[in-house]
Amino acid sequence: MTVLRHAETKDLPWLNDLYNHYILKSTATFDLSPHTVQQRLSWLEQFAPHTPHQLWILEDDEEKIGYASSQPFRAKAGYQHTVETSIYLTPHRYGQGFGKILYERLFLELDKTEACAAIAMITLPNPASIQLHAGQGFRLTGNLVDVGRKFDQTLSVCLMQRSKAL
Repeated sequence: MTVLRHAETKDLPWLNDLYNHYILKSTATFDLSPHTVQQRLSWLEQFAPHTPHQLWILEDDEEKIGYASSQPFRAKAGYQHTVETSIYLTPHRYGQGFGKILYERLFLELDKTEACAAIAMITLPNPASIQLHAGQGFRLTGNLVDVGRKFDQTLSVCLMQRSKAL
């Protein structure tokens, strides 16, 4: 049975392990060094139901499949109604529709809050992520060319934005 739920403190080791996988094996994040569970605790504490900052976990028969989050876009007060979204799936669960399930729930809940815009920053190339975001109402708003460096390569990022459903 598939279950969607808010993340809890007990999930932090799994959340950290999954994110560290992407740090070590992927350009999906520009973090370069793995985090400890303790370092990620303050990250987890920013999320709460019924706010613009949410963290949803998808499970199937007790196996965690992935998570989707919305967190502050920038620290400046004028951005308080804008969030940056992220989604991470367990690698063997790609391409099975789980990203869509996670994002549909995240945006259903976000649309009930004061969040008015969601930003996705996607390392290029990543056509699957661009397609996932487009399917959730994101539109391409620009590219940041050669702004990151990881695994001895210079990387570009596309910016996509979703405005609140009316």
